[in-house]
Amino acid sequence: MKRITSKICALIFAALCFMLTFGACDSRDEVLKIYNWGEYMDPEVYEGFEDWYYKETGKTIRVQYKEFDTNESMYTEISVNKSDYDLACPSDYMIQRMINEGLVLELDKTVFDVDDDVYYEGLASLIRESFDPELKFCVPYVWGTFGIMYDSSKVDDPEDMTSWNAMFSEKYKGEILMKNSVRDAYSVARIYDNTELLSVKSNGFTNYGEEYKTALRSIFETIDNDMIAEARETLVKQKKVLIRYEVDDGKDDMLSGNTSAKLGFFWSCDAGYVMNDTEIEATGCSAGRVIPGNKDLRYVVPKEGANVWVDGFVIPKYSRNPEAANYFLKYLCTAEYGEDDEEYEDYETVAEKNTDWLGASTAVKTAMDNMRAYYEEEQENRDDEESFFYDTGDDFYDMYMNMMFPTSDILDRCAIMKDFGKFNFELDGMWIDVKTA
Repeated sequence: MKRITSKICALIFAALCFMLTFGACDSRDEVLKIYNWGEYMDPEVYEGFEDWYYKETGKTIRVQYKEFDTNESMYTEISVNKSDYDLACPSDYMIQRMINEGLVLELDKTVFDVDDDVYYEGLASLIRESFDPELKFCVPYVWGTFGIMYDSSKVDDPEDMTSWNAMFSEKYKGEILMKNSVRDAYSVARIYDNTELLSVKSNGFTNYGEEYKTALRSIFETIDNDMIAEARETLVKQKKVLIRYEVDDGKDDMLSGNTSAKLGFFWSCDAGYVMNDTEIEATGCSAGRVIPGNKDLRYVVPKEGANVWVDGFVIPKYSRNPEAANYFLKYLCTAEYGEDDEEYEDYETVAEKNTDWLGASTAVKTAMDNMRAYYEEEQENRDDEESFFYDTGDDFYDMYMNMMFPTSDILDRCAIMKDFGKFNFELDGMWIDVKTA
């Protein structure tokens, strides 16, 4: 009986601790629920919001932060389960779907109202043209391009890599990695199938004007069964020259340089990841180990065109604290950071600290400008072994900067992929056919 009583007391004590730790007694307007991708925000940033919010409003807030792994799982959680998250961070096409289905609230411009010039050059315009014409539902967060990453030490002719043709070429048979992603694979196939049209509209890929942009946007926005069938045929043929389809492990192949992989389809953020030194977070003998980034790697947005992807924050329909959500967006994009704390004197804003932690292209222009200045200084000091650009040439520096900070010339040949609506089911079926062919 004593043992049973002790166990019951222990359980009661544990329950009380849980209630105290997670604030079971907090009223809902004192909680901000954030739903985001894994490892997609500096914990010190969202934790720091609690103090900032109190200084800004005189109100108490506690942040609950939860992660999801796919757009679809996030969508189900909100649309079907009606979970009351105050902020979620879907990708562009999913934001469009949620706007169309009435699953997101408008931003409160009395709290968070910024001009387009707060965001990186051209980014707001791309979003307005694609899925949020008035920027009244979405606050862009992290973004990038997709393209070809290749190992310059293994590729004889780098000029080959400037075209999507490399991803379908017999010349590189058995040396190509392809992304296991139906939307991305379909888009690459459609661009490849329309090479001649895009060449005509751009005067041989020398003038990316309105005619070209209209043609490229059509590829990302228009779909029918004939287009799906054509893409299926193209992707089945491509399959014969691939090593395999991959999601994340292809980064390891390119990083090591010890496999047959010479090139592949990659997102710019992943390309940057494998070019940087990577700290292993494993336990045991591997804990804290740093793997040097592979500086033989190069990344290029092919001349035919590519996709700009954007992950952005929205306030879901079932949010129970939209006020705090709007203040968090203001904090994330415009708030000063650590002005009274010497430990963080290197960061002027919250956005800058978060960008440094992410190591990816973010939406806030000032944060990107500061990151650009950092890399420029690293280049000036590249004779120093501690410099990121140590023992690299100008070609690596130019490539890396164009990848992290795409110029207008690059963005002019990019567009945002829209949601394919009722054809999503047909696309999924096409992808199954390709992979089982």
